[in-house]
Amino acid sequence: MAGTCVFVMPFVSVMNDTLDYAAIADQLKLHDRAMGASSCGITIADAQAPDIPLIYINEAFTRLTGYTADDTLGRNCRFLQREDRDQPDLAGLRAALRAGRDCKVVIRNYRKDGTPFWNELFTSPVFDENGRLTHFIGVQTDVTERIDAQAALMERQHALQRALTELGETQALLLHSEKMNALGQMVAGVAHEINNPLSFVNSNLYSLQTTFEEIAAAYQSLESFVETEQRSAAFEIRQRAMLDDLFTDVGDVLSSSLNGLKRVKKIVDTLRTFSHLDEADLKVSDLRADVESALMIARLQLRDMITVVLDLDALPPIRCYPAELNQVFLNLIINAAHAMPDGGTLTIRGKEYEDFIEITFSDTGVGMTPDVMANIFHPFFTTKPVGTGTGLGLAIVHRVITERHRGRISVQSTPSAGSTFTLQLPKDIRP
Repeated sequence: MAGTCVFVMPFVSVMNDTLDYAAIADQLKLHDRAMGASSCGITIADAQAPDIPLIYINEAFTRLTGYTADDTLGRNCRFLQREDRDQPDLAGLRAALRAGRDCKVVIRNYRKDGTPFWNELFTSPVFDENGRLTHFIGVQTDVTERIDAQAALMERQHALQRALTELGETQALLLHSEKMNALGQMVAGVAHEINNPLSFVNSNLYSLQTTFEEIAAAYQSLESFVETEQRSAAFEIRQRAMLDDLFTDVGDVLSSSLNGLKRVKKIVDTLRTFSHLDEADLKVSDLRADVESALMIARLQLRDMITVVLDLDALPPIRCYPAELNQVFLNLIINAAHAMPDGGTLTIRGKEYEDFIEITFSDTGVGMTPDVMANIFHPFFTTKPVGTGTGLGLAIVHRVITERHRGRISVQSTPSAGSTFTLQLPKDIRP
């Protein structure tokens, strides 16, 4: 057995059925010197005496522990454990001593000067000719270097595993960021393509509205020049053609069409604001406009069942990464919408402090338990059904706020009472 010292009892000669006591004494001395010269600590405990006290230790035991024979004989060897008696292997050692069987354990012991060491202890029972347990032999080896090497190896393995996990998380976050960037490019492209014909149609409608108003005014002027005897015929034509209604309806159609185009233009401007392709770097940005653009993008998620309350008028422009903050706002808004499947209220408020601004997103949704809150910013953690969530949204939110903007994010939530996410952003971010 590796690390275990094995020694053989010397042979005691018998001459003519009479013991040679001189030879026995010499052999016992040789036996004692052999045990004393061993590199392993060797102990003998009396199994018949109360508390199984030690009755012998060799010199190696003293070198290993610092305890001399005067310190140890008559004591149970548990003094080597001091107060450290909850080690898992000790239960197996105690059971083996009670059962009178061999046992090998690795336990933490303490030298006389208080320094700890790892002790590989092998205990073996000794029985007399009648099969009665009389003693326990203990062989102790200092394996601290081996245990420390194993611990260092395990730590390296854990470090590699953590690095691999972080690499996977970073890769996933980068892929998600690339998707968001691609979405931004697509949104910007769509906004650009819509904007050109939108401007053309808007200009034509304005021209048409002006022309129609001029035609209506000209008709009214011409009608005033009609001779008295012909006015009844002109009035009949006017009534038959329903010109009054026509003037009103066409005017209303043109006005509503222009108002619709204004809404479309606002949506296009919102899409362009959300994409922020020209604002990938640090730039002064209006956070209220950014939040409103995110709300516009999330309009289908909010539906007509969710009321949005905005209180952001007091926010000053800040120097930030606008495109990345738009991702944060969009994720928080969509999460709030998902937390209120039956409707509710989303309140977004902002406050200005001396060195930072604070924005809170509060919903009246289902809320979260403490266990969920403890993990929401971890990559790939999600409470949504399989296929409906990647678990990366809030991880990206946390990264953008804490790493990119050197800010803070916190969450308060109560089950069935809603959640509040609080963002604190410095007013001036430096690269």
